[in-house]
Parts: sequence; C-alpha cells; structure tokens
Amino acid sequence: MFNLLIYIIYMYMICCLLFTLYYSHLLMTLMCMEFMMLSMMVYMYMFMLLMNFDYLLLIYLLIIVCEGVLGLSLLIIFIRFKGFDKLNLINLNMW
Repeated sequence: MFNLLIYIIYMYMICCLLFTLYYSHLLMTLMCMEFMMLSMMVYMYMFMLLMNFDYLLLIYLLIIVCEGVLGLSLLIIFIRFKGFDKLNLINLNMW
C-alpha cells in the first residue's frame, strides 16, 4: 500500500511538471489537469475507503466530470472562433 501511495504522488508530480511545460496548448493543459484530478481521486479513495466516506468520492468525481466538460467546451469554442488552440497566440486583453 505504501508503494501505491508513492506511485500516486509521483504521478501527481509528473502531471504538475507536464502542466507547466505544455501551458501553451489548451488540449495538453486539459489532459494534464484531468490526470492530476485522477491521481488525487485515487489518493482520496485510499483514505475514504478506510473512513467509509464513499459519498464524498462521488461528489469529487462529479466535480471532475463537470470540469472536463467545461474545458472541452471552451476548447471547441476557441477552435471554432480562432482556428487554433495555442494560448500564447490568443490576446486575452480585451481593452
């Protein structure tokens, strides 16, 4: 069990590193965020199983799904209106 916890923490750190490396592409940042949330969900599952708080895990899973749907809808809107998904080419200053 201890090896699994180390693996989950290692997976989270790798996802954080990839999130900082691929910040210019929206799809890659969304994928890194989903893997970060997945590793946190597995980590929470290990502890929630011991305390019998399974319903909190379902609420967290619902939040992960809503975050993924919102991110993909923003990606579709960016690609439809701008034609690309690189964030460093989009001018976010609307003034």
